[in-house]
Amino acid sequence: MELKIDREVGIETLEQLENSCFKGDVYTKEQLEDILSHKELYKIIAVERDGKVVAYAIIFDNSVSLEIMKIATLKEYRKQGLGALIIKELSKYGKDIFLEVRETNEMAIKFYHENGFVDIGKRKHYYSDTGEAAILMEKKYLSI
Repeated sequence: MELKIDREVGIETLEQLENSCFKGDVYTKEQLEDILSHKELYKIIAVERDGKVVAYAIIFDNSVSLEIMKIATLKEYRKQGLGALIIKELSKYGKDIFLEVRETNEMAIKFYHENGFVDIGKRKHYYSDTGEAAILMEKKYLSI
C-alpha cells in the first residue's frame, strides 16, 4: 500500500471516486478542476493499492489550519485503516484540522472521534438536499 501526497491525481480518477463514494453530494468536474488548479490552497492525499487509488482526501489549507473538504474510501476497501492513515498524514502538517459531517452519518462521526476529533458546533439545516445539520469537528494539533 502506498500513500501519495500532493500527487497528480487525474480529474477522471477524482470524478470516479466522488461518484463511487458519495450519493448525490459530489463535486462537479468543474469544481474538481478548480480545486486541482489551486495547488497553493488545496492538497490531495491519495492512497493507492495495486496501482489504483482506493482512498483520498481533498484538503483546504488556509495556512493556519486544514479543513477536510472530502475524505472517502471505496466501499470494498473500507475498515482497513486507510482513512486513519490519511488523518495521520494530515497531522504531520502541524495544524489544527477541521471538518463538517452530516449529523446522521454515525459511522463517520464515530471514525472521527476515534481519530482524535471533537465536536465543536452544529450548523442547522446545512445540507440543502436533506435539510439536516452539519456537526463541526476539530482535531487540535498537539506539539510534543
